[in-house]
Amino acid sequence: MSDMFRKLAIGAVVSVLTATAHSGGRIDIWVSLTEPPVASGISTPESVKKQQQAVMAELEALGAVELGRVSTVRNAIAVSIPKSKLPEVKQLAGVRSVSPVRDIQRDPPSPVR
Repeated sequence: MSDMFRKLAIGAVVSVLTATAHSGGRIDIWVSLTEPPVASGISTPESVKKQQQAVMAELEALGAVELGRVSTVRNAIAVSIPKSKLPEVKQLAGVRSVSPVRDIQRDPPSPVR
């Protein structure tokens, strides 16, 4: 159960952070990594964590601030980073792709009558 709450908390933090407008030319991005996610059965949680830590160290050197991580069905790190650093992010070892973080707004469910 605690793993489920941890994932919900991470999702909430990412949602709040992505809803906040950035000044100074920053952008929120997902950095997808080359190591397959844990659910693939190919990678272990330890190998995914090791790759995420290594790539995050490189991202921090570029001025990135971590927003969250996922590893079960997708191996990716959400970061806020200066837009000018995007070309460098795409060239980092272990980076498969970069995509914007999308803030999806949904209507609340209608009450059951």
